Amino acid sequence: MARTRPRLNAADRGYGHEHRAERERRLLRYRPGDMCAIGGEAMMWWPLRLARRFIDLPHDHVHGGYLPGLACRRHNRGEGAARGNRMRGRTRRWQASRQW
Repeated sequence: MARTRPRLNAADRGYGHEHRAERERRLLRYRPGDMCAIGGEAMMWWPLRLARRFIDLPHDHVHGGYLPGLACRRHNRGEGAARGNRMRGRTRRWQASRQW
Protein backbone atom coordinates (compact mmCIF):
# COMPACT_ATOMS: atom_id res chain seq x y z
CA MET A 1 0.00 0.00 0.00
CA ALA A 2 1.43 3.37 -0.96
CA ARG A 3 2.05 5.95 1.72
CA THR A 4 -0.34 8.88 1.22
CA ARG A 5 1.41 11.36 3.50
CA PRO A 6 5.06 11.91 4.35
CA ARG A 7 6.55 10.01 7.28
CA LEU A 8 6.99 12.23 10.34
CA ASN A 9 10.23 12.26 12.29
CA ALA A 10 10.38 11.21 15.94
CA ALA A 11 10.02 14.73 17.35
CA ASP A 12 6.93 15.45 15.23
CA ARG A 13 5.30 12.23 16.47
CA GLY A 14 5.78 13.28 20.12
CA TYR A 15 9.08 11.54 20.88
CA GLY A 16 11.25 14.63 21.12
CA HIS A 17 13.78 15.74 23.71
CA GLU A 18 11.44 15.45 26.72
CA HIS A 19 10.49 11.88 25.85
CA ARG A 20 14.10 10.81 25.28
CA ALA A 21 15.25 12.51 28.50
CA GLU A 22 12.54 10.78 30.57
CA ARG A 23 13.44 7.41 29.02
CA GLU A 24 17.13 7.93 29.85
CA ARG A 25 16.25 8.87 33.46
CA ARG A 26 14.28 5.66 33.84
CA LEU A 27 16.93 3.55 32.14
CA LEU A 28 19.47 4.76 34.69
CA ARG A 29 17.24 3.34 37.45
CA TYR A 30 16.61 0.09 35.53
CA ARG A 31 17.82 -3.11 37.18
CA PRO A 32 17.59 -6.57 35.63
CA GLY A 33 14.52 -8.17 37.18
CA ASP A 34 12.30 -5.08 37.01
CA MET A 35 8.76 -5.81 35.91
CA CYS A 36 7.34 -4.84 32.51
CA ALA A 37 4.75 -2.10 33.09
CA ILE A 38 2.35 -3.61 30.53
CA GLY A 39 2.98 -7.36 30.55
CA GLY A 40 3.90 -7.73 34.23
CA GLU A 41 6.76 -10.16 33.63
CA ALA A 42 10.34 -9.74 34.80
CA MET A 43 12.80 -8.18 32.36
CA MET A 44 15.78 -9.94 33.89
CA TRP A 45 17.71 -11.04 30.84
CA TRP A 46 18.74 -7.60 29.57
CA PRO A 47 21.87 -5.87 30.83
CA LEU A 48 21.75 -2.07 30.52
CA ARG A 49 23.63 -1.97 27.22
CA LEU A 50 20.91 -4.14 25.62
CA ALA A 51 18.09 -2.48 27.54
CA ARG A 52 18.51 0.65 25.44
CA ARG A 53 17.37 -1.32 22.39
CA PHE A 54 14.70 -3.57 23.88
CA ILE A 55 13.00 -1.44 26.55
CA ASP A 56 10.51 1.37 25.85
CA LEU A 57 8.85 4.11 27.85
CA PRO A 58 5.18 3.02 28.15
CA HIS A 59 2.37 5.52 27.51
CA ASP A 60 -0.72 5.81 29.67
CA HIS A 61 -3.48 6.03 27.05
CA VAL A 62 -6.21 6.56 29.63
CA HIS A 63 -4.85 9.45 31.71
CA GLY A 64 -2.12 10.76 29.40
CA GLY A 65 1.57 10.81 30.20
CA TYR A 66 3.49 7.64 30.99
CA LEU A 67 2.94 4.52 33.04
CA PRO A 68 5.30 4.04 36.00
CA GLY A 69 8.41 2.06 35.15
CA LEU A 70 9.51 0.70 31.79
CA ALA A 71 8.02 -1.80 29.34
CA CYS A 72 9.58 -4.38 27.07
CA ARG A 73 9.42 -3.48 23.39
CA ARG A 74 7.17 -6.45 22.55
CA HIS A 75 4.38 -5.46 24.93
CA ASN A 76 4.63 -1.70 24.41
CA ARG A 77 4.60 -1.74 20.61
CA GLY A 78 2.14 -4.62 20.42
CA GLU A 79 -0.31 -2.69 22.58
CA GLY A 80 0.10 0.37 20.37
CA ALA A 81 -0.39 -1.67 17.18
CA ALA A 82 -3.54 -3.32 18.56
CA ARG A 83 -4.91 0.08 19.60
CA GLY A 84 -4.21 1.56 16.17
CA ASN A 85 -5.80 -1.39 14.37
CA ARG A 86 -8.93 -1.07 16.51
CA MET A 87 -9.13 2.64 15.71
CA ARG A 88 -8.84 1.96 11.97
CA GLY A 89 -11.35 -0.89 12.09
CA ARG A 90 -8.83 -3.53 11.06
CA THR A 91 -9.58 -6.08 13.72
CA ARG A 92 -10.76 -9.56 12.88
CA ARG A 93 -12.80 -11.90 14.95
CA TRP A 94 -11.42 -15.32 15.72
CA GLN A 95 -13.05 -18.03 13.71
CA ALA A 96 -12.57 -21.73 13.25
CA SER A 97 -10.46 -22.82 10.33
CA ARG A 98 -13.33 -24.97 9.06
CA GLN A 99 -17.06 -24.57 9.03
CA TRP A 100 -18.23 -27.95 10.41
